[in-house]
Amino acid sequence: MILEPIASISSSKKTNMAQRLALGAMSIGFGQSAFIVLVPLVMARLGLTTFDMGLGVAAGTFAFLIGAPLWGSTGGRVGHGRMIRMLGLAMLGAQALLVAQLLAGPTAYGIAMTGLIVSRLIYGFAAAGVIPTAQAWLAGTVDVGRRQAAFGLLSAGLNLGRLAGSLAGAAAAIAASLTVALFMLAPLFLWLTPKGAAKPATSVEAGSPRLSPLDKRILPLLLVGACMTAGFGQVQIMLGPLLQWKLDLDAAQATAATGAALALVAVTMIVGQTLVLPRLRWSERSGVLAGIGLVVAGMACLTIANTYGVGALALVATGFGTALATPAYTAWLARRVDIHEQGAAAGWLSSAHIVGQTAGALIGGFAFQLAPELPLVGCAGLALAAAAIAATLERRGETQR
Repeated sequence: MILEPIASISSSKKTNMAQRLALGAMSIGFGQSAFIVLVPLVMARLGLTTFDMGLGVAAGTFAFLIGAPLWGSTGGRVGHGRMIRMLGLAMLGAQALLVAQLLAGPTAYGIAMTGLIVSRLIYGFAAAGVIPTAQAWLAGTVDVGRRQAAFGLLSAGLNLGRLAGSLAGAAAAIAASLTVALFMLAPLFLWLTPKGAAKPATSVEAGSPRLSPLDKRILPLLLVGACMTAGFGQVQIMLGPLLQWKLDLDAAQATAATGAALALVAVTMIVGQTLVLPRLRWSERSGVLAGIGLVVAGMACLTIANTYGVGALALVATGFGTALATPAYTAWLARRVDIHEQGAAAGWLSSAHIVGQTAGALIGGFAFQLAPELPLVGCAGLALAAAAIAATLERRGETQR
């Protein structure tokens, strides 16, 4: 099939497509947070340790790193809508495998570990392709000036899914079977995406070399994405211990405060990306710099915060800044590559995000041991490094496609 010309697609159809892709993206966010919430249940039912669960998560992360750029390049050849549905079926199968293990109960250690790792490998590999494929589809359909809003809506779907997954996890204390069922069936949301199979009509695609992450057109923005996620990852992983230290809370109070804080950030991002971002008319560079400015301000505010109110204000600023910056540098990346390279570029950006999150978690844990507020300083420092890259990035090579 051939991609329908952009000019022939009405504005309402583009908006509807972006909304349906955002609903599909909810399944990714839901699966991420619901799995984290279900870790104690999985450990208890399968007789596994925290180290075993760490291996499972590592397997999924490795598969995601491999799958993101691969699927991003493939979606344009087989059709974006068809690709997303195929990935959804693979994710459903992976979740069903893990749920079948939970229903079966304790088994031999080797069987339990094999099932967990296979499930996480399949899920991570398949889930890695959803967002890059959706971003490539939007980049080839939505007008250049509306990409920040479209990518923001997609990101809002992810965040809404994460929030829903956390709420479903909280309900596990009342009805664990319902949470497990939702965890398994969440990939079906991907079937809410449009059925259209967009395929770029270009003769360059078949003979062109694969897009490298070292390509000078995309490398600076991959570094921006990695810096932003590494900074946020430091704070996210150490937020509980930080609140416990700053506000003199016990473990239970810190857990509740952390859950409320992360929910506040998620809600702020969803509001910013659905209600505010579509009304803004600024360049990608301006969006990145404005968002980073809010993140730095949030970290400074959180450093001096000694009350719930000041801390909440800091988290709102951080969440809103992230909500502005992420769609901006994603749209900037899309502007700098050709249509047939959109999927690969989006895939490399997803991989950069995973690398940043993983590095941030490791750095944050080590930094907190040195000084409790050091992760906040590290987040601000990495955000400023991203701002420096964005501020000096040349416009040469950017395209209006």
